[in-house]
This record gives sequence, C-alpha cells and structure tokens, in this order.
Amino acid sequence: MAAAVAGRIMFANLFVSQAALAAFVGLLIAVAVSDIRGLTIPNRYSAAIVLLYPIYAVTAPHGVDWIDGAIVGAIALSIGFVLFAMRFAGGGDVKFFSAVSLWAGSHDVAELAVVTALVGGVLAVAMLIHRRVTAPRTTATGGLAARMSASVSVFLASLLMRRGRRFGVVASTAAPGGADAPSPKPEVNPAGSQPVGALPYGAAISVGGIVVAAMLLMRG
Repeated sequence: MAAAVAGRIMFANLFVSQAALAAFVGLLIAVAVSDIRGLTIPNRYSAAIVLLYPIYAVTAPHGVDWIDGAIVGAIALSIGFVLFAMRFAGGGDVKFFSAVSLWAGSHDVAELAVVTALVGGVLAVAMLIHRRVTAPRTTATGGLAARMSASVSVFLASLLMRRGRRFGVVASTAAPGGADAPSPKPEVNPAGSQPVGALPYGAAISVGGIVVAAMLLMRG
C-alpha cells in the first residue's frame, strides 16, 4: 500500500515537473517571437519564468538545488544592472536573462552564455547584412565591417543582450539659438530606420534557454 502511494506521488511529481518544463519552453518561444516582431520583452514573461521555477524545483524527480539557482540568478541580475546603467543592455534583456539563469544554475549557466553568444552573434551579423543590402545605393560602403565588428563586440561584452530602443541614437530637437531657432535636420541612418545595435538578443537568450531545458529534461 505504501509503495503504491509513493509510486503515485512520484508519477504526479513527474507530471507536474514536465508540465512546468514545457511551460518554460513555451514562454521562451513567446519571448523570441515578441522580440523578433517588436524588439520588446514583456515583463510578464520573465515573471512567469521565475514563478514556474519553484514548482519545477519541488517536483523534479532529480534533486534541484534551488539555492544555487537563486544565487546564479541574482548574480546575473547584478551584472545586468551594471550593464544597463552603462547602456550596454536593455532592461528587458537583463530581466529575461536573469530569469533564465535561475533555471540554468551553476551547472548550465556556461552553456546558456555560450549558446546565447553564438546565436546572438549570428543574428547581429545577419541583420546588419540585411540592413546593408536593403539600404540605398548611395550609402557609403566602408562602414559595414566596422558596424558588424562593433555590434558583435558589444554583444559579447554584455553577455549578448540587446541595447534597448531608448539607448539608440536620438537627434536633439533643441537648437543652439534657443527655443525659436529652427531644429537641425536629423541624420539619416543609412542602415535603416532602426539604430545599429537594436537587435533581438532576447531571441538568442531564448535559444540558450531551450538548450538549458533540454539538459534538464535529460537529467530527469
């Protein structure tokens, strides 16, 4: 009788943990779609990922060191806050990466960072090439390599998280002559309407998170 009850509890825990893991992957995909479409990561997705973690940690058939995960997530948030203050990362990217780091823990955070870096670098180069190809023919040809190198370098230095739109190049509307003076003509971005660096890094983090979820599934 006791063995049957224990077996039912184990089965129930396995079902709940797998459901939580599937929901985690679903949220990662939702973030990737949202970021690719509008360069935004809604806070509700990051919050849901954080709230799902305790459910998974309690019901996972293998031991989950939730304290280790919390420490890694807190460290990622602290580093991200510094990058955000330095305008190297967007706030949504910082919160999202920290939430995913909670699931990764110290065991899988290196894989999360490496996969995010690789996918983010590919996205950066691909989008910059796309903008270059679709730019007007009169665009200067010498800036593509420099822009690609700068964007990838910033991406890797900031754990490959996107600069928020608010950190793009914004032309000042105030003229030196005062409020009545004519406003200077804003500079046209030859690579397109979006500033260089406005890339869907959240999608790269999502791919890294999916790799983490696969590793957790194999562990279970």
